[in-house]
Amino acid sequence: MTEYTLGDRGTVHIITDDYYDAEILHIFEELLIDREQVWNGDVRLVPEPDNPYQPYAIAVYVDDLKVGRMSPEDSEAYWNPICRVVASGYDATARLQLTAVLRGVTGDTYIESAGLLSLSAPGSLFPLNQAPTQAALLPQGASMKVLDEKDYSEYLHEILPPSGEGRVILSLENNQIKLADGRTVDSVDVLHDRKVVGRLSTQISEQLAPVIRHAYEHNKLTSAWGTIRGNAFELSLTVQAVRPSEITQEWFNELPNFLPELLPEADEYDVPDAFVPSEGEANRESAPKKKRSLIPGRSASVADTANHESVIWKDQDESDYPAPPLGLQRISVLMGILGGLILTAGLVMIFFKPMLGILGLVLGASIAFLALFYGRDNSYDEEEVSEDPLEH
Repeated sequence: MTEYTLGDRGTVHIITDDYYDAEILHIFEELLIDREQVWNGDVRLVPEPDNPYQPYAIAVYVDDLKVGRMSPEDSEAYWNPICRVVASGYDATARLQLTAVLRGVTGDTYIESAGLLSLSAPGSLFPLNQAPTQAALLPQGASMKVLDEKDYSEYLHEILPPSGEGRVILSLENNQIKLADGRTVDSVDVLHDRKVVGRLSTQISEQLAPVIRHAYEHNKLTSAWGTIRGNAFELSLTVQAVRPSEITQEWFNELPNFLPELLPEADEYDVPDAFVPSEGEANRESAPKKKRSLIPGRSASVADTANHESVIWKDQDESDYPAPPLGLQRISVLMGILGGLILTAGLVMIFFKPMLGILGLVLGASIAFLALFYGRDNSYDEEEVSEDPLEH
C-alpha cells in the first residue's frame, strides 16, 4: 500500500509501557540493565474502530509489530485526519523515536519504554494545497525564512487560514541574476500554486540550486513543505526542507512525490476493523494486568522470550509466594525469647559487674539479630519460581 507521510512539525507521546514489551524486545533484540537504547524509524498509524479495550484507538506499528498506541485524548484528536488517509487507500506514516531500557528492582527486571511521534497538530497534518503532479517533494527539515514575502501580502492573506497558521506546499525555481559588480549568482524563487510569493537568501539558493537543476533535468519541479503564519496585520512564510547535504541518493534516484491525493474533508470516514492484539493484549484476559517484571538475569533478548529460559513473565503478587517454613518460624521465636532474656540479664549485670553486663548485651543482641534474620521472608529465590510462566 502507498505510504502517506504526515506533517512532522510537532511531538506526540504514545503509550508503550504496558502491553507491548514482547514486541519492543523484537525491535531492540537485546536490552541491558540501566543502558537506554534508542530506535528511530518510520511507523504506520492504524485506526482501530474495533479495539475492545480503548474504542477508536490508533495503534502504532513498526512493520507488523504493534509497539504502542496513542492515548485516548490524542486518538480522539487525530482520529478523523488519520481515518481520512486510510479511507483514501494509503498507509498513514510518521517518524517515531522509541527508547527502551531494562530496569532492575530487588533482583527482578522489567522493561521501561517510551515513544515520541514527530507529528504536526491535527489541523496541520495536511497542506492547504496539493503538490504539482510533476514535482519532487523535498524531505522535511529545518525552517528557512522566505524573504520579500511582504511584497505579496495581499495574495498570502487570501490563503491564510482563519486559525492563523497552516501548512502549504511551495515550489522552488532557480534563476540566475546578475549583480551590480557583474557577477552571476543563483536565486531561488518561492511559488505557491504557480504564483511567486518570495525568495530564499543567496546562501541558501546556492546550496539548493544543484538540487533544483537535477530535478529539472529529469522533467520534475522541486517542491517543499512550508508554513504560513499571521493575522490581519502581519504574516510570515517559511520553507521546511533538509539541507542539500542530507538528501539521500535514493531521493535523487526516485525524485518522489509523497503527497497522493486524498478524499475530500468530511465529518467521518469508513475504515475497516483493524484490531490485532499484541502479545500482552492477547493475554490480558487470562492474566489481569499488574506490574510485570522479567526474571531473572541482567539482559533480555528475543531468543530468551521465545525459549522462556532467562526471561519469564511474572505478576508481582504476594499470594504467588510460599509462606516461610514452619520450622524456621519456631526456631526464630525461641531464639528471639532467648536473646531477650540475655539482653535483660546484661542490663541488670552492668550495674554490678560492668564487663560481664556488656558481654551479655552483645550476646543477647547477636542472638536477637539471628532470630530476625531467620524469621524474615527470605525463602523466595529464583529456584522456587515455576519455570512455566502460565502458572503465574
